[in-house]
Amino acid sequence: MNPIHQLPFEGTLPDSFFQIPGPLYAALPYQPQEDAAAVRQLFRQELERNDIVLFTDHAQLRLVGIFPKNGRTAYFGFWETVDDVTLNAAAFAQLQQAARQRGYTHLQGPLNFSTYHSYRLRLGSAPSWQQFDREPVNPTYYPGLLEQLGFAPVLTFESRLIAPATVPAVYADKAALLAAVRSLPYEFLPLTPETWPEHEAALFELVHQVFSANPAYQPIPESQFRQLYNAQYAARLCPHTSVLLREKAHGRLVALSLCHPNYAPLQLGSEPPNFQRDYPRLPRKTLLAKTIGVHPDFRNQQLMSYLGAYGMLAFRELYDEAIFCLMRSDNFSLHFTDGLPAETAHYALYELPLT
Repeated sequence: MNPIHQLPFEGTLPDSFFQIPGPLYAALPYQPQEDAAAVRQLFRQELERNDIVLFTDHAQLRLVGIFPKNGRTAYFGFWETVDDVTLNAAAFAQLQQAARQRGYTHLQGPLNFSTYHSYRLRLGSAPSWQQFDREPVNPTYYPGLLEQLGFAPVLTFESRLIAPATVPAVYADKAALLAAVRSLPYEFLPLTPETWPEHEAALFELVHQVFSANPAYQPIPESQFRQLYNAQYAARLCPHTSVLLREKAHGRLVALSLCHPNYAPLQLGSEPPNFQRDYPRLPRKTLLAKTIGVHPDFRNQQLMSYLGAYGMLAFRELYDEAIFCLMRSDNFSLHFTDGLPAETAHYALYELPLT
């Protein structure tokens, strides 16, 4: 076994960091979406808020320890490895020791700095869709390795595929919502590349308010938010189903629903998806319900369900099926598809107590 090197991040990553994942996914029909330039930039940005240490043998394993300057939970991320429990035990032992020495009480992951970036493991065998945009994917042995090292799931998530045969039942089940959606005391503001700049500043605040109470949430600077969510991101959204909800009385944004087609079959690589260009080219029209949420002050008014109903207004003309993506297992968003036949994929974020 090659020795594990412990490398504090000081502005650069070794070339091996980006070479390790390739062989692990070469025989798999899915692979993580990783842009080396963007990763390097993210590490440099996050160095202001975290101590960062890379643990690697430069050949078969990489593991990043993330030590926030505030809080008692440390994180691991960017974890890629061969199926070797001894190798991983050696790397994680060094990571745990570094976390204990710094006074952390828990180790959680995989989480690449924050929930705005890749986090969680997919559990079990690959679903029929193999991989959708920004879905956590990994070799099937990853969860077992963590469990052998003493980790256990602390949060679980689901994605649900509603197949074409089930779509008529969905419309029958949601008939009352569909009938009422146009008479609400809210405006539906479609999100497009043209309208995105008008709402960008308010979106940053709305996203923070909607998701900041979620477990494992880590806030990010507005500058980093705009690198992820901008006009280029808006161009991938489906303009017929992506929407902001605005209170008519006071003009306040109260909810959002960000949806787009599954562009994965086009294998665009590093080329950003674009709805106008790429939707017609899709061999199968699958809608991804990606980010849906309601401001805490406006919950318990069925607004989550009305956002789903709004998307249904144009769905049958545009799409064959839908995937409701990465919903936390205890979240209200699951209820929209409860009771409907669905193919489900499962995911987990893991934790290890250090005390």
